[in-house]
Order: sequence, then structure tokens, then C-alpha cells
Amino acid sequence: MTDEADGQVPALEPCRLQALADEMGDPTPALRFLSTYLSMLPGRLLRISNGLGQHDADASMDAVLSLKISSAMVGALETEDQCKAIESMIREEHFDYAVQALPALRQHTDRCYAAGPQLLGKARESLHPQSGKLDGQRST
Repeated sequence: MTDEADGQVPALEPCRLQALADEMGDPTPALRFLSTYLSMLPGRLLRISNGLGQHDADASMDAVLSLKISSAMVGALETEDQCKAIESMIREEHFDYAVQALPALRQHTDRCYAAGPQLLGKARESLHPQSGKLDGQRST
């Protein structure tokens, strides 16, 4: 992944996922959480869009908070920030502004979703740095 080379903020901040793995005492559940997070991005964005389009504060808030919290846990900081902004708009009942903010949120979630395989690969490497060495040692 070349986010840094492109001048973009990385899609995920790896220290957040590392903290989650450390807290759980095992990287496997953290990797599973990241995989589930990535697979659920399109559906979560659709829930937010539908809630906002119907001016349904409860549905919109539920969907945006779910995405905000899970984004924070995996280190998707741009997505988390966009969700915070939309959350504020919902609280103030500015649904039209929140709808206008959806393309920016979609851009960030699409970037994470598209980079999913690379993000998972990098996360596996960083959370399991010894796995390659162990595999090599077993064959001797």
C-alpha cells in the first residue's frame, strides 16, 4: 500500500489494531474483527444513508455510532472523524448537511474496503511478526 507515498493518511493506523490485540492477549480476534469490519463497510454505509434519507434520527445515529466505534477500534481514523461530524449533524437535526457529508464518508470507507486484502495482509504481518520464522523453523 502506498498511502504515505501518495501523500494520503494511511487507511488504518496500525497502533490501534495492535492495542486491540494487546488488550485481548491474542492477535487472532483482532484480525477477525478487522476482517469483519471491512466486509461490513458497504452495509453500514447503506444503513447510514437510508436513515439520513428518511430523516430517521434513531436509525441514523445507531448506524453512524456503530461505524464510528468500530472504525476507532481498527484505526480507520478518517472514517471515525467523518462519523463524528455526521453524528454532530444528526444531534442538531441537520439531516440535509449530513446527507451532503456522505460522499466524504463514502470516499474513506471505499478506500478502506478496496484496500482490504492489503490491510489484512499488513495487519497479519505486524501482529504475527514471528509466523514466517516459525514456519521456516518447523521445516528444519
